[in-house]
Amino acid sequence: MPRPPCNAPEEKRLARAKNTSRAVARRRTREALRAELLEAEADDVQPDDPQEAVAERPRLFRMPDVRADLRALPSVFRSRLLIWVPLLLLFLGLVLELVLRGLPTELGGLAVLFNQFFFYPPALFVFFIAGFVAPRASYLVGLIYGLIAGVLWTLAAVAVASALGLSTDVGAGEVGAVLAQMVVSGAVYGTLAAAFAAWYRDFLRGMQERGKARRAEQEAKERAKRRDERQEARRVAKRPTS
Repeated sequence: MPRPPCNAPEEKRLARAKNTSRAVARRRTREALRAELLEAEADDVQPDDPQEAVAERPRLFRMPDVRADLRALPSVFRSRLLIWVPLLLLFLGLVLELVLRGLPTELGGLAVLFNQFFFYPPALFVFFIAGFVAPRASYLVGLIYGLIAGVLWTLAAVAVASALGLSTDVGAGEVGAVLAQMVVSGAVYGTLAAAFAAWYRDFLRGMQERGKARRAEQEAKERAKRRDERQEARRVAKRPTS
């Protein structure tokens, strides 16, 4: 009976050692992959629902709560000093109009330019500023400033008529008619301009919020994609190897 060659056990030991070293290498690779996946998950925390990261889109069109705005109107004037700036512009315009004819030519031109933007009817810039800086109830702020502007416009008209020597031709009834017309015009212009300014402010704010929402949604999608890729890599790493 023939004998096996003397080096057969040594060859088996070498083959077993080679197979064992390959298995150890595969196991180390899988462990390193799992460690990398766990580290990536720790650095990339995400909500369960990607939609939770998307901010709610603000509504740009809504009916005003008149009663609540009326109650909050005193706090609106107390909370923000900038809201008084349009009123100061109106009174400054009245002063400039009263002293306009006594100013030098250069200063008179600047005064007329100022009043064209901030005093002469309809004075939309004043009402727009008031509505833009008001934290709420912008239309009511514009209404109040419009009523005040109507009175100031009437005073300016009477003063100009008196300076031109026309006051004797202007009766009380005509002054009352001018006052009513100016007050109504100021109320309409002030309310509409301030309301539009508030809408425009909310529109700009809404654009900014929508931009943040889109970025958050895109980031949520990317995080979900990376999570799916890690899960797939984990399933591949856990598959048994031959």
